[in-house]
Amino acid sequence: MEAELGERPLGERFVATWRRVLTDPHGFFADMPQTGGLPEPTAFLAVSAAVNAAGHLLVGWGVRGMLGVFVGQVVGAFIAAAAFVLIAQNLFDGRAGFEPTFRVVAFAAAPLVLFWVPLVGVVAWLYMAYLLVRGLEQVQAIDATRAVLTVLLGLGALWLLRAARAGGPVWF
Repeated sequence: MEAELGERPLGERFVATWRRVLTDPHGFFADMPQTGGLPEPTAFLAVSAAVNAAGHLLVGWGVRGMLGVFVGQVVGAFIAAAAFVLIAQNLFDGRAGFEPTFRVVAFAAAPLVLFWVPLVGVVAWLYMAYLLVRGLEQVQAIDATRAVLTVLLGLGALWLLRAARAGGPVWF
């Protein structure tokens, strides 16, 4: 399947991968290579973030808001992956390093292409959290409870970082 996808244009590869992540997360993360570099998952993340950012522009966030959404989502994915690795390895005996964990985070961003849509965005965010749990279970070889705790602790840490940067609590 990888060779088959690799021969398609970026747009077709994105749509095929996006569809599989959303409709078959167990199969997707089980088949996902844990090595191979960061370009493929980073490209997928960038396209997802660009669609999300364009949607935010459409609903009136302006160009500055759009750029903030894009950069925040991409940079946040790298930080989240690092946090998930630290938490999974140090608290729950996870086995995977940064690359496979980043791959999970990048592909789990698939639902965020709809994050800008009122009401649907909440469902997209919750589904992203579900995908993170399923992916971390697979790559870190931990049970569902530990994967949920890893995601909750990691997202909590990101929220605290964002609050500290903003100078106070940030409510989503």
